Parts: sequence; C-alpha cells; structure tokens
Amino acid sequence: MAACTNPSVVNLDNAQRVDIVCRKGDTFALEVDFYDANNDPIDLTGYTWKMDVSESDTSPTPILDDTDFTYTGTSGGKLYVNATSTVMSTIDGGLYVYGLQSTKSGIVKTWLYGLFTVNEDVVE
Repeated sequence: MAACTNPSVVNLDNAQRVDIVCRKGDTFALEVDFYDANNDPIDLTGYTWKMDVSESDTSPTPILDDTDFTYTGTSGGKLYVNATSTVMSTIDGGLYVYGLQSTKSGIVKTWLYGLFTVNEDVVE
C-alpha cells in the first residue's frame, strides 16, 4: 500500500476565479485561453459548455443561463463565450456570480467562477 503525503486533504476543485465586468446592453464577448500543466493549449473541440449567472451562489434560478450564451472552443485552447446586446439589456446593473462548466465524454468540469458585475448603461 502506497503512503499518502497528506491523507487528510484531496482537492479536486481546480476551477479558477476570474471576475468579469461588463455593461448592460453591450454585446458580451469573452475570450479565454486554456493551457495544461506543461503550458500547452488544451484542445477544446468536442466540449459542451454551460455558463450561468445568478444573484447568488444559492439562487434557485439563474438570471442568465447556458441558452443565453454561444460557445466556440478551438483546438488551440481558445474559448469564445458570447451573448447578444439584446440578452445583455435584460440584466439590471449589479453584482452577480457566475460559473463556466464543460462536459466532454461524460466528465463535467467547472473551469471558471467568480463575480459577474454589470455596469448600468447610460445610452439607451
């Protein structure tokens, strides 16, 4: 039997906190690069993505869900997450939380989470 160096802690949560600030009514266009431990781009083709934005981490219903965004993952490690200005105009300015999750071959993984700040728009 192999000895464990720290048997009291096994951390399987490797999601990274990235806070997002955007503006109500503007087109939402997020571009993120993902790399592995060797600093090589992760091939993101074949993943199904989901991003939810909620009032809090315990809110039962998100104010934006995965259907409000479009996702494009490339073999070069780039992920593009977009929402139209029409979608973004439905959110009141304020402080929210979000999570970005993928599924591939039955494996579900949360990649990013954090604060989602929506600044009010002065142009209508």
